[in-house]
Amino acid sequence: MSKVKVITDSSADIPEQLQKELEISVIPLKVHMDGKSYGVELQAEDFYQRLKQASQLPTTSQSSPHELCEEYREAARMGAKQIFSIHISSMMSGTYQSALIAKDMVKEEGIEVTVFDSKSVSYGLGMLVVAVARAAQEGKSIEECQKIAEKVRDHTELFFLVDTLEYLQKGGRIGKASALFGSLLNIKPILSISREGEVFPIDKVRGKNKAIGRLFELMQQKVPSGSPVSVGIMHADNLIEGEKLLKKVEELYDVREKVITTVGPVVGTHAGPKTVAIVLIPLKD
Repeated sequence: MSKVKVITDSSADIPEQLQKELEISVIPLKVHMDGKSYGVELQAEDFYQRLKQASQLPTTSQSSPHELCEEYREAARMGAKQIFSIHISSMMSGTYQSALIAKDMVKEEGIEVTVFDSKSVSYGLGMLVVAVARAAQEGKSIEECQKIAEKVRDHTELFFLVDTLEYLQKGGRIGKASALFGSLLNIKPILSISREGEVFPIDKVRGKNKAIGRLFELMQQKVPSGSPVSVGIMHADNLIEGEKLLKKVEELYDVREKVITTVGPVVGTHAGPKTVAIVLIPLKD
């Protein structure tokens, strides 16, 4: 085990193979659906099928300080000298605050924890976690890991294309009238995340093809075409569209690393089925 142990939460949507390869521990956020609570055992395909038929939107809840304490203690028992705990934006979940409480609780036991607010979600968070976990495996110190996390966080560009306004409406993000009007006009919202870690709408476009074109226009305003990049493609039960997006990114950019991953139930509860997203990190030559 690396001296620095990296821990995150299930909103990071990191593919299981990468989790194992980089020894990343994942704390489950909870999804409450049909009277039951689920952690990581709820498979994405099953979740999206059930979500389409649900009359009531599932809810999500943060990790508790107790759950985080147990994960920190386990990491220490396994030989970790320091723990780097990276989580979903504090503007979206209380998990970051739970981690701060847990950090103080285990400090008396001699367990050192650094808690980091990713100010992101899904593979925007996941890509940051992967970068830090690789640094940890290379033997980087906790201070070096934090600098890498800050650099990645400050240069990440994340864009979501939501297929329908229905789930934003069910989650209270927009009104029923707006959702109905948007559905009738086939409106596709394009969302991003601010540097403070809050989701905000960039644009809304009528029709999927026009929306995808607009998404790439916005992306190129942030990251010029031809730039070397790491890219993550996220999809909510929409792999074919995700693969099309990746192909387009590869046409526009010098892609050095690529990952396609499924948007898990935690984020999918609010974004809804068929959502796709792109995360880019510009790289130096």
